[in-house]
Order: sequence, then structure tokens, then C-alpha cells
Amino acid sequence: MTDQHCPGFEANKSLNEVKLKCPDCGKEFDVFSDELDKTIKCPACSSKVDPKTCTAG
Repeated sequence: MTDQHCPGFEANKSLNEVKLKCPDCGKEFDVFSDELDKTIKCPACSSKVDPKTCTAG
């Protein structure tokens, strides 16, 4: 067996999951660390979530 990976593996292997909590509905969800500079849409209620102020935990 060879040590092969999908294309793009090397660029993404250092990403971490970050848990966010929607300030409107309270739903907790995960995003990758490269998305923390973007406004995220809550998967439950579609509200805009700012990752800089809405981390869970």
C-alpha cells in the first residue's frame, strides 16, 4: 500500500475545526480554521455569525 492522498491534501492538512455558537438560535456548529476571517451563515437559522465573537465553549 502506498501513502497516497487526495489532491489538495497537503494544503488542507493543517486545518482545525472550530466550534461556533449562533447568537440568534443557539445552534453549535463546526467550521474550519481557514473560515474564521469570513462571516458564516448559521446552518440552522441562516443568521450571519461572526466567528471572532461567537466561538462556543
